[in-house]
Amino acid sequence: MNSGNSPEWLLTTVSAVRDLMIKRLEAESLDGDAKREMEMALEELDVMWEELQGQAALLVREKERYAEFFEYAPDAYLITDAGGSIREANQAALEFLNAPRDAVVGHSLSQYVAPEDRVNFLARAVWRTRLQPREREALAAEFSVRAIPLKKSGVAGLCWLMRPIKD
Repeated sequence: MNSGNSPEWLLTTVSAVRDLMIKRLEAESLDGDAKREMEMALEELDVMWEELQGQAALLVREKERYAEFFEYAPDAYLITDAGGSIREANQAALEFLNAPRDAVVGHSLSQYVAPEDRVNFLARAVWRTRLQPREREALAAEFSVRAIPLKKSGVAGLCWLMRPIKD
């Protein structure tokens, strides 16, 4: 049994159950029927583990695919927390803001809005405003935002779409 892409806690749990089953099989006190049932249960555990490994590998591939899609989407996307601090930015957003990832992630989105537009910026969900990229002239942009919900505790963050407005 190998760990592959499974969480460490799951591997530890399955390994512990498997070890207990093997010790029980090695015990002299099992009769023939009990021993066969234990062997069948051990085989079923191994089959289920292999299936879980396959599902884990599929999930890893899908996560990588999503991350690649997000990173190279043609539109500029930002993910912020509810307070407006940027948690993720794709390549198009970094180009739009004319800034490296470390100058964007962890910083407030409002610092990239032209100062005279900041008050109005916070009052809408879809709007046009002037964006202030680093070391460039301000430019017209359209923003839209949508909440990223958590199942139990409300809003996990905000997903922002930014598009330049062509004059």
